[in-house]
Amino acid sequence: MKVKTRRISRPQHIQQLMTEQINLLRQDDELDPIQRARAIAYLATVSLTSMRDGELEKQVKELEAKLDEVLYEQKNSRRT
Repeated sequence: MKVKTRRISRPQHIQQLMTEQINLLRQDDELDPIQRARAIAYLATVSLTSMRDGELEKQVKELEAKLDEVLYEQKNSRRT
């Protein structure tokens, strides 16, 4: 099986990779069902953590943008 080369630099990339790996595990009938379930549970946990981190990153960027806007407005209001 050929492995795709991926650049992983954002939480969404981790989510995509985990989804791909979970789907591969689900299709592998040669694995012991308990081992497969454990691996899937672990990958699902990693994926959920990545989703949470992605959401937090988005919220921090939004707050930074609002803060920059407020600071810019304050700076300009002092000049007038």
